[in-house]
Amino acid sequence: MRQYKRLERQHPIFSPVALSSTLILAVGLAVWVYLTGGRAFSPGELSALNHSGEPIANVMSHADIADDCGQCHEPFRGVQAALCQDCHENIAVERQSDGLHGRLPDVEPCGSCHLEHLGHDYDLKTAAVANFDHDLARFSLAHHDVTTLNAEMACADCHVDAGSYSIENSTCDSCHRELDAEFMALHDDAYGANCLNCHDGLDSMSDFTMAQHAELFALTGAHETTRCESCHAGGEFEGTPQECVACHAEPEEHLAMFGTNCAECHATAAWQPAQFDDAPFDHERTTRFSLARHMEDFDGSPLACTHCHTGEQPIQVQDATCAGCHGTAVPTFIAEHTALFGPACQECHDGLDSMANFNHADVFPLTGQHATAECTACHQNQLFQGTPKECVACHAEPEIHLGIFGTDCANCHTVDAWLPAQLRQHTFPLDHGEQGVLACTACHTTTSYTAYDCTTCHEHNVEQVLDDHDELTITQAELFACATCHPTGHEDEAEDDD
Repeated sequence: MRQYKRLERQHPIFSPVALSSTLILAVGLAVWVYLTGGRAFSPGELSALNHSGEPIANVMSHADIADDCGQCHEPFRGVQAALCQDCHENIAVERQSDGLHGRLPDVEPCGSCHLEHLGHDYDLKTAAVANFDHDLARFSLAHHDVTTLNAEMACADCHVDAGSYSIENSTCDSCHRELDAEFMALHDDAYGANCLNCHDGLDSMSDFTMAQHAELFALTGAHETTRCESCHAGGEFEGTPQECVACHAEPEEHLAMFGTNCAECHATAAWQPAQFDDAPFDHERTTRFSLARHMEDFDGSPLACTHCHTGEQPIQVQDATCAGCHGTAVPTFIAEHTALFGPACQECHDGLDSMANFNHADVFPLTGQHATAECTACHQNQLFQGTPKECVACHAEPEIHLGIFGTDCANCHTVDAWLPAQLRQHTFPLDHGEQGVLACTACHTTTSYTAYDCTTCHEHNVEQVLDDHDELTITQAELFACATCHPTGHEDEAEDDD
């Protein structure tokens, strides 16, 4: 029997063939994994949707980078926002500013809102908007819960482009025009068609309150009910002028007189009455010149402020303006009047044909014949202050009693007439002695009627008179001033008064 050499059996795992096969397989697998970018470990296909049709970072969709996991994933850390923002640069800008993604809470893990690996047809925004707080977009849905047909509103009613959450202004316009076409036509003309520039869904200015408006310009008085377009023409808001004259043309009545700072006199509550020194403006009270006789010109035409207020400083009326206007109507009178009293009209006149701010009676009553006297009879050379009040300053003492009665004319004369004179201050009885009215010369023996002499009729023995008055301590001069102690001429009245 033929003998065969026994062959030694090889190990099934560690044999050269097994090891070689394993190595080849491992290398092949590694190459495949490398070439497919880790697709073998992918939990599902990536989304291939791109609603815009425009590439982002030269890629149309995540499906195009399915073999390059490192575009989004960092080993052992998962999806990183920084990697997402390398492609989605607009999101990076929003997060660094006040954009939508900058207002979202807990925005760092992008994958918590934008789910992936759910198939080629999955929309990455679906989960993101499922529980989205729309107020973060700064547009409230409080007034947008139902359509004009009272049907519940869906996102697509405003966001009409599939996959896009931008809103066309025409979408707002078409819907609201169904509600009020006339208003929308006027509104568009006034502010333009860019609705979201102003509106936040709450019937108010987007991101702009009335309190903020007050910081720029307070809407008080009549401004509260003024339409916005009255000041914001063409829908322009920034740079709107705040000066009154930008909206209110300066009235012709005081054009170029008081400047354009209307608020110095006028209030927003109403244009009239104007205010001056914290009180309603009244021309007579404020300027002490009444307009009662200055409402019309001499030809009957209405007078405007600028008829009198002219020149470089129109608030101050020039006297030449008064003389020029009145001189056209009564030239002779004005010429004579100016010659007599000078050209300073406003020093005397208050617009009521009377002396301005002056009551002559406080200085000297003009009664009787004085009421019709010419002013120049007392006021010479246009001088008014310091005019003497004594009668003798104008009336020379008559020769008939020159040096007799003194110069206090009012003792006998009145302003009604110089004659007849009447004794106005004579306390001593004129029928002294009960013999009828005595002649003046009975007592007034000299040329002066201010002096008298009782001794013409009565005992004038000095010693006897002194004896009769020895109980009195009086001088000889006082002794013969009889009327001082005997004002009515009775002998015993001095003792009664003692």
